[in-house]
Amino acid sequence: MGLFNFVSFRWCRKFLIDGFFLFLLVLATVVLTSIYVSSERTFYWWDYAGYNTATVNTANLFRDSTEKAIREVVASLSKEKNLLISLPLVPFILLFGESRLTYILGVSLIYVLPFRLLLGAISAKLIPVYPRLVFWSTVLLSLLIPMSWIPTLRGYLDTGGGVFVSLAILVYLQDVKLKSWWRIPLIGFFLAAAVLFRRHFAYSAIAFLAAAALQAFIEFIILIRRSDTALLSAKDQDTALPFPYRYLFESGVKLGLIAATSLSVLMLVAGDFTRSAVTVDYRNLYAAWSLSVNDILIRYASFYGLGTWLLVAIGFSAGILTGLLVSEAAIFISLFGILSLVEWLLVLRYGYLHYTIHVTPIALLGLSAFFWTTWLTLRGKIRYLIIGVAGLYLVVNAAAGLIPVKFDLSRLFAGNFPPLVRSDYGEVVKLVEFLRKIAPNEEPIYIAGASNSFNANILRQANRKLNPPEGWWKLNAIGRPQIDSRDTYPLPELLMSQYAVVAVPFQQVLLGDEQVLRSGEQDVVKVVYDAFTQNWEISRDFQQLPEQFQLENGVTVRVYQRIRPTSIPTAVKTLDAMQTQIGDKPGSQLDWISLHQSVYTSANYSVSRKSDNHYQIVTHPIKNTEQLDTSFLYLGSISDKPQVTGKLNLPNKKCPGVSLRLTSWNKQGKLIDSAAQNYTQANPSDLNLLVEGKNPIYLLLEVLSSEKQDLTNQCQLEINNLAVSR
Repeated sequence: MGLFNFVSFRWCRKFLIDGFFLFLLVLATVVLTSIYVSSERTFYWWDYAGYNTATVNTANLFRDSTEKAIREVVASLSKEKNLLISLPLVPFILLFGESRLTYILGVSLIYVLPFRLLLGAISAKLIPVYPRLVFWSTVLLSLLIPMSWIPTLRGYLDTGGGVFVSLAILVYLQDVKLKSWWRIPLIGFFLAAAVLFRRHFAYSAIAFLAAAALQAFIEFIILIRRSDTALLSAKDQDTALPFPYRYLFESGVKLGLIAATSLSVLMLVAGDFTRSAVTVDYRNLYAAWSLSVNDILIRYASFYGLGTWLLVAIGFSAGILTGLLVSEAAIFISLFGILSLVEWLLVLRYGYLHYTIHVTPIALLGLSAFFWTTWLTLRGKIRYLIIGVAGLYLVVNAAAGLIPVKFDLSRLFAGNFPPLVRSDYGEVVKLVEFLRKIAPNEEPIYIAGASNSFNANILRQANRKLNPPEGWWKLNAIGRPQIDSRDTYPLPELLMSQYAVVAVPFQQVLLGDEQVLRSGEQDVVKVVYDAFTQNWEISRDFQQLPEQFQLENGVTVRVYQRIRPTSIPTAVKTLDAMQTQIGDKPGSQLDWISLHQSVYTSANYSVSRKSDNHYQIVTHPIKNTEQLDTSFLYLGSISDKPQVTGKLNLPNKKCPGVSLRLTSWNKQGKLIDSAAQNYTQANPSDLNLLVEGKNPIYLLLEVLSSEKQDLTNQCQLEINNLAVSR
């Protein structure tokens, strides 16, 4: 056999072997995913449904109009959840349909499979023996980590961001000192792409840059010590000593260029989002999701199993101590892993499943290091015994995490995340059909409950599944506010609702749930539950219907129908009771809220804050009526002589004019004082109203007709620079 034929045979053989393993990987992905998703019988909710819905909607936009779809994708770039990450899935959805299985398979094959392959390539850079065997053993080993499956099976497509972080790590490990200049912008682009796909990968970018900086500093310390201990000639002493500092400076410049490249890409592609991201206080906004250190540690023990973490710790420790791992790669991976764990387990402490995508690579690389260190450093029966026991543990651990059988193994093994099956599926169907029947014209239905088994999103998704595309949206179930640190008082939503659905006992997110919050963060939901179960005055504006529905876990659902509008005194007393019970003001609550009781207009649609003390109010026509949302309540602090000022404008010159009335109220719902002024096109003026009286708590600003005409579209009013003297 000639040399050329021999080389061709070897390449062909390697290609066939790689192809065979890739085929097994694809087959395992398709089979397990299909079995798992086909076993589910549920209605998905919140994140489990949101990404799926957004992706299918994006695919439908492309089916209808490519130009319109592109505009929608570009417009989404200013939002925290944009549509970029859905784009690679669009052809898959268009080719194979809109089913849940198609979506999950698309995410698995387009994002998760490359993610596994990239982690295998990173492992081959970390473990410098038998690169093909290390690569494929790591890839196949990833199949035994439940958390490499669960986020995707629950509907998350965040692994797409993990792909770009893995690409950045792989490029960096190929040239840790970044001697090839082209790697610098490439790494910066990959890190930016990860953040563009999903915002939380900004923390991975921070961990990457911090790990690279620490690695450069460690190398700097080593060079300093070598310089101090080396025997240098006089000539060498003049030139050699600055070298460590030059290396540190050059490393800093290179990492700075990576960061600058990432920021430039982010500003170029999504400037509005980037500017918002650096100014918003996400720690306070997402405080409800930040669990205690003890809770998050218990949760991550359940995600992977304590046995897995033991193997990971042994793998990295033994690999570094024996010198088996490539030192530069081991230092970077260890630093990146430690910083990632610090971010997610000690600083942020978010417990949702998709955040494990930041941690799973560390677990996988540690497991690979364990098996290869054991294989290369031990001999005889002990080697086979340890590998066999560890392998058996991982197989049982994978089964404990994925199959629908409960294990009570004291966190030694992973927690159980079986296919989602509702035992009350039929009863949910009956509830949704009943709500559609009593509210055929999109009448607002307030859902007083927000748990992982009962919430407004479950009802909407059930309606979407049960009804054709042109009619699924007609169930107007109100699902916010839900979370104290993020949302608002629920008064406007309750005032506009024509029905209220109350689940007993109170349905809230628990620490053991998959989509989790810390305790005591859903008072904005519970106050409405209490209003109906404790017979608050506002509940008397509703009557309970005879129909009830029995859901799983002993939950009874009751439906209430509005029988009369809620009066202003009752609304004021209800708000005071809500404030007393909730305590701290909800995270995004403004000082002005709209008190309209529109069937069609969403809460707070008319109010926006322009600065700390100045607001803008715009009265909006109510769909299918000749009315405006004209009542606005101020709940900030006020004095005994509050004065309300602002700039008035009637955009439509055909409007003859409006009248504005300001009233002050105490917390018992008693009117204290009032003042009014007219505003006409012929006699324009600024808003300037003053009321007096002891202990006012709230101010009510109403826009009224000045000539007894209906306030139609012609009389839309803008109030700019609205301020209240305190």
